Amino acid sequence: MEDAVRLDEQAFKAMYERGYCTWFSLYQTTAAENKTHPPWWDSMFRLDHPTFPKELAIDASFSNTALAKGTSTWKTSQGSCDLPSFDQEFFIPIASDSPVTLDISEQQQPASAFQPSLFEDDDHIALLVLAWTYILSARWAEIIPGASAPEYSNFEAEWDLGNTHCGVTPTSSTKLIIDLGNVGDDAARWWAAVLALEGGWNASIPSDRGDILHSPWSTNLISEKRFTLSRRSKSRLLPTQHPAASFPAALHYLSSYCELHNIAEQMHAALAATLLLPVARFDNRKIQLPTPQVRRKVPVEENIRKTSSWSGNLNQLDKLLTLSCNAVGTKALLNSVFFELSVECNICGTWLQGTFAFLDSDIIQDRHSLLRVLMERDVSLGFLWLGAFIIGAQTRAFQEARLGWWKIDLHVAAWTGTLMSFIQQPVSTLLPGTGEILRADECRLMYLSHDQSYKVAPLFPFAPFGSTLLTDANIDVRQHAQCGANHSLEYEGLTWRCLGGERIATLHLRKASLRAKNGNPECNNIFIDYDSLDNEDDDCSEMVTRNIFTWLRDEDGFPVAERAIREHAWIDNLDSDDDEPIKPGTVAHTVGFQ
Repeated sequence: MEDAVRLDEQAFKAMYERGYCTWFSLYQTTAAENKTHPPWWDSMFRLDHPTFPKELAIDASFSNTALAKGTSTWKTSQGSCDLPSFDQEFFIPIASDSPVTLDISEQQQPASAFQPSLFEDDDHIALLVLAWTYILSARWAEIIPGASAPEYSNFEAEWDLGNTHCGVTPTSSTKLIIDLGNVGDDAARWWAAVLALEGGWNASIPSDRGDILHSPWSTNLISEKRFTLSRRSKSRLLPTQHPAASFPAALHYLSSYCELHNIAEQMHAALAATLLLPVARFDNRKIQLPTPQVRRKVPVEENIRKTSSWSGNLNQLDKLLTLSCNAVGTKALLNSVFFELSVECNICGTWLQGTFAFLDSDIIQDRHSLLRVLMERDVSLGFLWLGAFIIGAQTRAFQEARLGWWKIDLHVAAWTGTLMSFIQQPVSTLLPGTGEILRADECRLMYLSHDQSYKVAPLFPFAPFGSTLLTDANIDVRQHAQCGANHSLEYEGLTWRCLGGERIATLHLRKASLRAKNGNPECNNIFIDYDSLDNEDDDCSEMVTRNIFTWLRDEDGFPVAERAIREHAWIDNLDSDDDEPIKPGTVAHTVGFQ
């Protein structure tokens, strides 16, 4: 007897092969090392996202977080159709009650192991991440009303008062000398604050309850070695009461350090990692980075490579800052690479089995290769994956992806042009006389109609399988499936809740087209490892299928034509066992979740 929900073994195997081959093709692309591609950090300067307005109103009524809020507007149709646009509320956390823990240890693998072709000889990543936490926090304080700019504490990193000879790094189990070059007192004091183990600075905003909330990039630093600073001029103790560096000054100090050590790429990589710190806090995990491997600079003329000036790309840095605050949105972008539009709910687990059969295979010999494959799947999100690998956030992303248990964020998907869910695709045009509608299109129209029961989009990204008789669909679906207009979820713009009760429309009005995912599903004479193929263990497909059909039928129930689906073992949480005949002219909802 044919199964009403599950596909046969042949289709199961074919989907496994499709997942495996898609990612194998990405590996082949990265192995070819096409030098014509732009550098990976190019995507950091191109990814679109709205920015916080300076008049932003902050909801600080909570003791553990503060929120920025706004409303997005979505268009639903084009042509002669009365289906109206709708608004959707959203919020983004902009402060937290606890810093994320950053543990620097020699036990950790060097950051260069993730992408050795990107980094220079030494490893400065941990130092640069700490510098970026201050810089982003300083910019955050300029934007967020009520936030206090960074202030130095009484703690600072130690100084190499003996000025060890340049070019020689003393071996020590407790100290690591950091050469700052020829810097003035202001820059020296800033680095002393940034690298202080006890916490050399703080940027915060008070909640309405009086609690102190920290910037999203505040860290609690743990390190096996104390950082000892050195500079060209005679190192000396600096006055404790020193004015804290402004955002432009701190950005300049960082750029100068990177030019001194010729580590322009590491500067961008460290920014990518810092942008992922709120994700680590959201996942309730500490960050572990390797002890920096740095050498003293010999004071001779060198061919210094200039770093890209973020001071000249301030609007783009503000976009990344806003994105970084939204940990849920960032996680949704990371996991979007595992979505495939044409893969349906009842076989999505098989697609993921094939995906991870390749990603876990011996063909992927190291994390460097794995990262490059993930970056190739959606090049525009490559820098986020690099940041995730540096701070270890990829582990949780993989865990969620294997289970098919990741959320979507339609706001960040629209802002960045990222294809994240079947619900983003336009509704198919029905030909005259057609008596059925794809269930995927049925879901889209139900969400676009925005009835009270369908104001929230489906939780998971994979579409339902099959079709529904139009006579069995609800009134909104029947009406708009045949009204002749074009229907799709189209982002129109957003307004922020601002001070004085005003609502300010964002200047971010570009309607980004959705990027297709890279990867060729065709298998051309390659060996496929079937050891992970298990058509009996498909909890992922079962979970996603049950969820989407619950969303689809929860309000009106299952029609008689879907009796076999309703009675399937995967759809087992119903309260009614009785079918009722459909009355002519009424909505077909014979079996409900009462």
